[in-house]
Amino acid sequence: MPRTNIDNLLKIQKSISAMEGLVSSGIRDSVENCKAILNAINETACVIDSSGGLIHINEALEKASGRSAAWCAGRPFTLLFEESEAQTAISFHSRAMSRESFAAGLTLKGSAALRQYGLFPLLDARGQALAVCVIAREVGAKDELETAVSKRTCELMDINQKLLEELSERKSSESEQLVFLTHYDPVTGLFNRTHFIDLLNARLARPGNGTGALLLLDIDQFKFISDSYGHGMGDEFLRRVAKLLQFNTRYLLSRVLKEEKDSLLISRLSGDEFAVFLPASGMVEAVEAAEYIRSAIECFYQPEMHCHMTASIGIALFPEHGRSVSELLTRADAAMYRAKDQGRNRFHLYSPEEREIEQMHMRLKWKENILAALKDDRFAPWYQPIMGLADNSVTHYEVLARMTDYDGSIVLPGPFIDIAERFGLVGAISRAIFTKAFNLQAALQKEGRPMRLCLNVSGKELGDREFLYFLRSSIFEKGLDPANLVFEITETASIHDLDKAMSFIAALKATGCHVALDDFGIGFTSFLYLREMQVDYIKIAGSFIKALDQNLNDQLFVKAITEVARGMGIKTIGEFVETDGILEHLRKFGVDYAQGYLIGRPAPAIIHPGVSFPADR
Repeated sequence: MPRTNIDNLLKIQKSISAMEGLVSSGIRDSVENCKAILNAINETACVIDSSGGLIHINEALEKASGRSAAWCAGRPFTLLFEESEAQTAISFHSRAMSRESFAAGLTLKGSAALRQYGLFPLLDARGQALAVCVIAREVGAKDELETAVSKRTCELMDINQKLLEELSERKSSESEQLVFLTHYDPVTGLFNRTHFIDLLNARLARPGNGTGALLLLDIDQFKFISDSYGHGMGDEFLRRVAKLLQFNTRYLLSRVLKEEKDSLLISRLSGDEFAVFLPASGMVEAVEAAEYIRSAIECFYQPEMHCHMTASIGIALFPEHGRSVSELLTRADAAMYRAKDQGRNRFHLYSPEEREIEQMHMRLKWKENILAALKDDRFAPWYQPIMGLADNSVTHYEVLARMTDYDGSIVLPGPFIDIAERFGLVGAISRAIFTKAFNLQAALQKEGRPMRLCLNVSGKELGDREFLYFLRSSIFEKGLDPANLVFEITETASIHDLDKAMSFIAALKATGCHVALDDFGIGFTSFLYLREMQVDYIKIAGSFIKALDQNLNDQLFVKAITEVARGMGIKTIGEFVETDGILEHLRKFGVDYAQGYLIGRPAPAIIHPGVSFPADR
């Protein structure tokens, strides 16, 4: 075979691969790219639109047909073939438009030679055929290379077709899965919180919707199952509870309330919390339904778990207790917590006289404020100096959390930190504060002015492996010296779960960080525990410092703590130092550091790191 023919065959294969690249890479609607490819080969080729009109013919086809590309543009592609084969050519075009790639033989008008055509659909981003590309060559004597190219072409076309079908099936499956996850809880198959609220909003907005009752149900001591039998068994229990609720509420709807089963709204709101909305229900019907469900769960024995489970149920009536979903959920939640406070395994009907509703409203309001502040990046670290009493120098700063409110005012931690812990948001706040403090530490370290920062760790974070990983990875990625980081843990939190506290401390110290025990003295930690926890600093509780220059008992206590700590090689810090008299007593007892308004108030920046105070301070 002549070398030019070999080159042409190779170009055909290259062009086919390029066309497939257009299809698979997502540039499916770029006909201009197809033109450039087709003009670069010696074989006849063209592009046909979805209605059978010619979009482009290449230079080789211009010579073979005696027609120019400009003249052919928009005309029926069948003019290129003999009339006897026009209908066959149309059927081939239809096949290609249905996203099928294949090879076929036709005769070009004015030529006696049979040509082999490869037809390829050009697809848009949704996988719909917009046009058909046709590449052809004369069929003559075939050597081994030509046969191999033809075979490879067919294989590529088959692969392309299979890939298109697989992509279509995958998109369909992913779309169905996405729709399911948007509306349903993946564990129980019930409505998720968002979809339940949307459906209930629509239900309550109907004209003449009458009455209804929202039952909020929480499984008592569910954490026991997850901790004792594993999360897998916990999920299985939730699935069984969901089926139990569906069965019993459907019975209530059809037999007691005389309502259609389709009107049932039941959801897994979160964790072990479920919600059921009963239409056409007043106080009597709601109370009977709640007791029926409570009793069913109590009798629901799980042999593999060897335990009986119970539920606490809160009831809020529509429209008596609220006309919106938000009001009903809030008040049913308050009633549910009242049921738990009264001993669990019971229901409670919301009463407007209950003070819990006000507290719940306030907690929810603060929760929304915290979430908005996290989203808007309105949490920031403030820094309070800690002075070394040996030389009056400041080389330590405690990092304190501050939130900027909507009006620009600065919010202290008191109002929001308990709410953050209640709703599991304290970790997000800590990450936001720590990240900014770490960035400052890295900048000071780069300037050759390293400072030792003291950062507070809440009790909720002591057993959080992800939080520990965040700390370690941040230290490594930012190139921080761990010796300049002190993590403060409150004494009460460490006593509450001593094993977690000791494990957390050990992990931090293995990284090279220091650890301080905050508020020491109010939790009555024995010095034995203090030794085993291997802390580096003790921050003496402020309640023993505030009146240190006036209260003899406080003086005896602070002096004893200081002497024992010194013997154990632990540094001591006195907080709430606000007068010169308190500072003088701390010096006399040998306390190592002092912190308080006398030394410096918290500020949003470290202005003069390493500053020394006058000797009389």
